[in-house]
Amino acid sequence: MKKVSVIGAGFAGLTVSLRLAQKGFEVDLYESSSRVGGLLGTDITDYGIAERAANALIRTEKAEALFTELGLTPDLPLHSSKKRFLFRETPRAWPLNFLETLGFIARLLPKALRGKKNFKPHKGETLQAWGQRNIGPQATRFILGPAMQGIYGNDISGLSASLILGPLFSKKKKDRYKGLLTSPHGMQDLVDHLEVKLKEMGVKIHLNASVNPKSLSGPVVIATSAEAASRLLTDRHASVAALLKQIRMSSLMSVTLFFNKAQESFKGFGCLIPRGYGLKSLGVLMNSYIFQGRNKTYNETWILGGVEEDALMELPDQEILKLLAEERHRILGHKESLVDYRINRWKKALPYYNLQLEETLKRLGQMAPTQDLYLHGNYLGGIGLSKILERSEMIAEEIANQYG
Repeated sequence: MKKVSVIGAGFAGLTVSLRLAQKGFEVDLYESSSRVGGLLGTDITDYGIAERAANALIRTEKAEALFTELGLTPDLPLHSSKKRFLFRETPRAWPLNFLETLGFIARLLPKALRGKKNFKPHKGETLQAWGQRNIGPQATRFILGPAMQGIYGNDISGLSASLILGPLFSKKKKDRYKGLLTSPHGMQDLVDHLEVKLKEMGVKIHLNASVNPKSLSGPVVIATSAEAASRLLTDRHASVAALLKQIRMSSLMSVTLFFNKAQESFKGFGCLIPRGYGLKSLGVLMNSYIFQGRNKTYNETWILGGVEEDALMELPDQEILKLLAEERHRILGHKESLVDYRINRWKKALPYYNLQLEETLKRLGQMAPTQDLYLHGNYLGGIGLSKILERSEMIAEEIANQYG
């Protein structure tokens, strides 16, 4: 059996290790912390479950296949989750007024009739500039902006249109999206099933491990953040490390709030919040209306963060709770009594999908292939877990073709 080393046991490291083991490789998986799963995790409280980060995967064929392999029956969203809200003075299903809607259609329709290529991003174009060019300023601010910052955790004024929208124009066959799926017991259950499966496949998991890629023989997969990958590769591949060091990271905070009474004014998946209102919150997930079994006590998860919001990560719990109580009242108009909460602070957790990252990835792609080294993580092929799973399968296939 040929040996492969994987560094980093987040979702990327776990899934690429699984696919490599299934292709007959002997896999050593190294993790610097005391547990696998990375950001993924679920806190079980007296009032219900609280996800530490992502609450689900995009439901693709690959994601469904993974659940089947692991013996997990997926939990699918409730009908109530189909309703989504965007904030404009109050949560709305559609945030544009009549005249703005007509202007939006007038811009969009002629381009759509001429074909998808008319929407292709320009070189060096931000997502905000792309939106203003294609759908107009109001639709950009109240629809595109909050939707994209809900995924990428940052204002669209700095996000790269090519990195985010470019894949839509690729001729590569795309895995069809069919909504969301998760484990009935939360994302930690998915992590636990992955860990059990890896051990059954003979993968050796090394926790609290400090390992230098230079000391490892054979192919090495670095499945960490860009920041951690840069540190790891300083000795072995200094030029790659220097490029990765340029990638800017942003912090993220998820706050799950449990209330003594449900808010019933806005029953749906959640509400996204555009910039310009002086609010810190990026959005709120209404967990009790998304998946069944999440309404033991009504709860919501509020998301904060961004490259300019590192100071938020340092605030004590009570100041965060006070801030969210004020913003919740302004956004939802409710003041229910809080009975419990969970705050998760993730410093420098997400790559900033800006124009600099676009240039860095381009330069990485232009470098001569680095023998035995494979990079994996949410700074390369997309932030979503289903995108990471797709890249795991691609990397495993590349390694099998090269070394199998």
